[in-house]
Amino acid sequence: MDKSKEILMLFKENEERAFRELFNSFYDNLLLYAIQFLNDSETAKDVVQDCFVDFYVNKRFNFIRIGLEQYLFQAVKHRAIDHIRSQQRREHRHQIVMTEICENVSSTANEQNELEAIYVAINQLPEARRKIFTMIYLDGMKYQEVADKLSISINTVKKQMGRAFKTLRENLQGLSFTAILMIYFKRVFQK
Repeated sequence: MDKSKEILMLFKENEERAFRELFNSFYDNLLLYAIQFLNDSETAKDVVQDCFVDFYVNKRFNFIRIGLEQYLFQAVKHRAIDHIRSQQRREHRHQIVMTEICENVSSTANEQNELEAIYVAINQLPEARRKIFTMIYLDGMKYQEVADKLSISINTVKKQMGRAFKTLRENLQGLSFTAILMIYFKRVFQK
């Protein structure tokens, strides 16, 4: 009996032992496969780990109709492609936001100072709050996506965004904060 079939049968007896065997048998090859798509070993590790977690948590071993090895490689391929597409969307949104900021801010020294003040104010936010703010504002993620990615509640995301806006409003006065809000709401309502 081949290794894949042995592991699938072991899942019926002892899921934890089977999962360890699955991980030890396939991790290295799946990692090398993911690196071919992503060209980044750290991201590839995350993708492969996510596939293993999904496989175990959602008990995918109960639903495999093709070979285990084929299933795992397909799962890694699809997750890697999804990651690449997601990264491209984030980069595209970031370019749009940067273009809008540049269009709304002329090259006068005063306005350049305002743009710098925006970045300084954002960078002065507490680390967790800044991360949530940039994931939503610059990366274009939805509140629920951020909550899922950071393993926190959506209410925590909402509170942190509210606090981020409050802090920015206090630190940026007049046109700077208004420009942030205009760009943000314009982008949100276009979705």
